Amino acid sequence: MKKGTSVKELNVVLVGSNSSRKYLVGNIILGKLAFDQGDVTFSCERGEGEVCGRKVTLVKAPGWLRGYDLCNTPQLFKTEATLCVPPGLHAFILVINAEQPFKNVYKKATKEHLQHFFGDKVWDHTTVVFSHRGHLGHKTIEDYIRKEGTPLQSLLQACGNRYHVLCDDGTDSEVKVKELFEKIDAMVAENGCYESDSTLMQNAELEKQEVEKKAEELHLQSQQQRKKLRSLITEPTLNLRILMVGWVFSGKSASGNNILSAEVFQSGDRTVHSLKQRSKVMQRDVVIVDTPGWWKFFPAAFTPFHLKSEILKGVSMCSPSPNVILLAVPLDTSFTDEQRRITEDNMRLLGQSVWRHVIVLFTFGDTLGDKTIEQHIESEGKPLRWLIEKCGNRYHVLNNRSAADDQVRELLEKMEEMVAGNSSFYLIAYPDADDPQPQEDRSDEQTEDKHESTKEITEQLTIEWDRKNWEKHHGVKTVKGSMSLPPLLSDDERNSEGSEGEEQQMEHQHQDAQFQTSFGFAAESEEDAGSGPLNKWRKLLEREWSRREVAMEQACWRHFYDPEYAATSEPDNNQLLKSREKVAMWMETQQKTSGYGTASNTSYISEQENINERRSTLRSYEDGHVRARFMSF
Repeated sequence: MKKGTSVKELNVVLVGSNSSRKYLVGNIILGKLAFDQGDVTFSCERGEGEVCGRKVTLVKAPGWLRGYDLCNTPQLFKTEATLCVPPGLHAFILVINAEQPFKNVYKKATKEHLQHFFGDKVWDHTTVVFSHRGHLGHKTIEDYIRKEGTPLQSLLQACGNRYHVLCDDGTDSEVKVKELFEKIDAMVAENGCYESDSTLMQNAELEKQEVEKKAEELHLQSQQQRKKLRSLITEPTLNLRILMVGWVFSGKSASGNNILSAEVFQSGDRTVHSLKQRSKVMQRDVVIVDTPGWWKFFPAAFTPFHLKSEILKGVSMCSPSPNVILLAVPLDTSFTDEQRRITEDNMRLLGQSVWRHVIVLFTFGDTLGDKTIEQHIESEGKPLRWLIEKCGNRYHVLNNRSAADDQVRELLEKMEEMVAGNSSFYLIAYPDADDPQPQEDRSDEQTEDKHESTKEITEQLTIEWDRKNWEKHHGVKTVKGSMSLPPLLSDDERNSEGSEGEEQQMEHQHQDAQFQTSFGFAAESEEDAGSGPLNKWRKLLEREWSRREVAMEQACWRHFYDPEYAATSEPDNNQLLKSREKVAMWMETQQKTSGYGTASNTSYISEQENINERRSTLRSYEDGHVRARFMSF
């Protein structure tokens, strides 16, 4: 094909994160509502239409959570994305939401996912399309690209600096769509059509067939088990006492609200204290106790003592005892062996016999699309199958965006079936007594050091989470375009806010840099990070923050319109700095003593440089006023 020659047919795959608004770009191109709002399901979606005299086929591939590593994306997402490529594909359109910041972690996630789905040659066939709704906040898209800096610019370079803008501002987009087609034609003329990796496609197809076969077997097994348990029920269970447990932002509170058909639990934010609510649900007296969640990526040793106390308090609030424990597991993220170990360790707080009373509650059920929960379980493999088997093959899916009664009714029936085969749950005095591993085989000094080290990391997690949470609440633009300001910002500073944008941005970047250097894990590049203990903790922290940001982003508009949920004060900065310094010192000792690596072979900056950087960090914080970062979505 000669350069500039257009093709009569145009086959395109829309790719991007869940918040990129692929559906919006697809609808603009086709000039109709071909795709439903949202990009969260496992399933591929297809739209067709006659556009600019051409037959256009668009396939919207499953998205990933913005900022999430590839290992945190469910396997079913990966398989479906790989298999979504139609024959004779002309282009991938990588959709980026230009109303959101584009950090390095987003660039990394984008590259990881696209190359895993479609191979290294995907970049020769990709054009970036920036989407927005007329609220870009910049004069041109080039201003946005310059502002976002290296992460976005390097991604564009990988795509041959091919980009376009589509805006949903109510105006006619026909000219813009025609220009996009011309850019795609030029790319096809230069690089040809995309040819799928046959090995990649065959492996994905074989995996899909194997998963579907196992999923059918699991579904049949589950139905047979339910029928057997149903026969044991002599009368309805009129009193259900439910304890909700799971990791932070797993959807426990939203699920409690869905079951009770009332907004009684605070959904969209971190639960701090156990809370009990009661209601009549389908002729049953239902008590639900929502408990604080543990960290998803940090071992159970880092679960705060007060959080464990709140979980145990929640048990006692289900007086006389809970007869159902719902373990919330989100569907939109993977369940690896890491999560299996962390879940098992945290559940040990309730004793080994707790599993007899547990139903795995899969939340974010809208993510499934046209797939089944059994397909998700089987595609995730051994770790999730272990959890399901540990709970006696008891599981349920809840879509908290749906108010349909049938999903709650079926869940209540599954609870009744389990209760029929069990007595009530009773917490034993020493939950770890049935754990064969000895707990007291270390010296007092070692035990005390470990306790203090874990305590410091735990405090840091909580403080940093709360600080970012404050920034999120106070960084959202109001409807009129004004910005909420930190409580201690004076009127003079308020009036001069508009003239200090560049200086403030530098302070925000400086604050993020201090977070890294105060932990002693700053690295010049991703390749320099290494695999030692410092990098281990850095990655865990980054993964928790990315997950928090995604969860807060999803709940952003609720906080935006409902100030009742907004935080009222900023976490104490001196406390934050002291905690960071102690954690950094602890990490240095771990570098020397940990089994992950030694000081002699590590590629990290030297201990003395770390100490100097932390001292510089502290001086910088003491000399300057740290302002909250403002973020809009």
